[in-house]
Amino acid sequence: MRRLILLFLLMLVCVLALAVPSPKWEDQIIYFVMIDRFANGDPTNDNFGMGEYGNDNARYNGGDLAGLIEKLDYIKELGATAIWITPPIANQWWNPWVNYGGYHGYWARDFKKIDEHFGDLELYKKFVEEAHKRGLYVIQDIVANHVGDYFKFVGGKFYKNTESVPTSAPEQYPFSLNDYLEDKDKNIYHWTPDITNYSDPNQKLNYQMAGLDDLNTENPVVIEALKDSYTYWIKEAGVDGFRIDTVIYVPHEFWKEFLNGKNGVYETAKALGKEDFITFGEAG
Repeated sequence: MRRLILLFLLMLVCVLALAVPSPKWEDQIIYFVMIDRFANGDPTNDNFGMGEYGNDNARYNGGDLAGLIEKLDYIKELGATAIWITPPIANQWWNPWVNYGGYHGYWARDFKKIDEHFGDLELYKKFVEEAHKRGLYVIQDIVANHVGDYFKFVGGKFYKNTESVPTSAPEQYPFSLNDYLEDKDKNIYHWTPDITNYSDPNQKLNYQMAGLDDLNTENPVVIEALKDSYTYWIKEAGVDGFRIDTVIYVPHEFWKEFLNGKNGVYETAKALGKEDFITFGEAG
């Protein structure tokens, strides 16, 4: 019985740690951080030996969550009251088709996993906890429009990015179903070429932007998977808001369900006492 009581108390402490009420966002001073380019607190996770690390602008340079935690007092002393971070999720490390890497966080490999160059879930939870201890709120950048660049259509022919590092497909289901020849009927993606005319509404919403694999956000399977992926960070880490990348490239109907639907972002946040969970999107 005593062990059960202790377990309950531990769970209660964990829930309370996540339940940081929303602030008046109009009063906040937000400091933006690109994780990889900010501070390197753990050199052991810099280089996984797959050509993804270096000191040039195309590769991971070594910044991580450990470094960000070390700089929280510095950010606080600047007068900031909130931190907006680039996506910390697992990315496509290197894309040989463009000779560039996903250090920036916008080429998803797994929406529910921390990129190995940044740390792990426990370190991310520690970062949010330490930020909250200092009165700093955390806004996580998210992407629902696309994953990394794992396939393309050229002249009507399908190609897989077989030399992509560290994988040639996203690792998370259902986004892993990205082989047109085998997974076409699953409709997880829009099986389309790159956008050539951004004034064309159909291309804007359904074609690949800069080669990035466009998710079929009309598919209920995709909608639920993205809800699950991003509410995960509210429930597990206690983040206080989302900045939404490429928001105008996704239909409005998706955002209504993603944000306001059952088990959506706002419902999940409110259950943790975050009554004014902030969301704002890229509009240009």
